[in-house]
Amino acid sequence: MPVRIGVGIAVVFVGFATGGTGRASSDGQVQGRLSGVTQISYGCPGPQREGEPGERWSSFARARFRVTNLGGGGPRTVTSDRRGRFMLVLTVDRYRLTPLRQAHTTGGTPLTVTIHAAATTWTRVRLQGFPRML
Repeated sequence: MPVRIGVGIAVVFVGFATGGTGRASSDGQVQGRLSGVTQISYGCPGPQREGEPGERWSSFARARFRVTNLGGGGPRTVTSDRRGRFMLVLTVDRYRLTPLRQAHTTGGTPLTVTIHAAATTWTRVRLQGFPRML
C-alpha cells in the first residue's frame, strides 16, 4: 500500500518493481515509476589488483534523499526501506535526486532522472560514507 509523501509522490517499499503505470493521478497527470537502491561507500578498503574497482558500494538501509521536480513543485524527502530499496510513483517529468547528510555520510552527488509514462526508471542513489578509507 502506498504511503503518501506529497502531491504526486508516493513511496512503496518493494523488493523489485516491474512494469509501469499508465494511469493518471487524481489531478489528471500521467504517471510513471522511479525504482532503485540507496548505496554507501567508505572508499577503498585496501590493496587491490590493477583493474579492480577500488570503491566498494553496499546497500544503505533507511537512507534519505531529496526528490525535486525540475518542472516545478517543492522538494520532498524520501527514505529507502530496510534493504536500501525504494519505489516512487511520480508524474511524468524530470527530477533531481539529492543524497542528504545523515549518520555516517556526508551526502552524495545529485543526479537527474526522467520519468516516462507507463514505464519504470531504475537508478542508484549513492552516498559517500565517513570516515573515508584512502
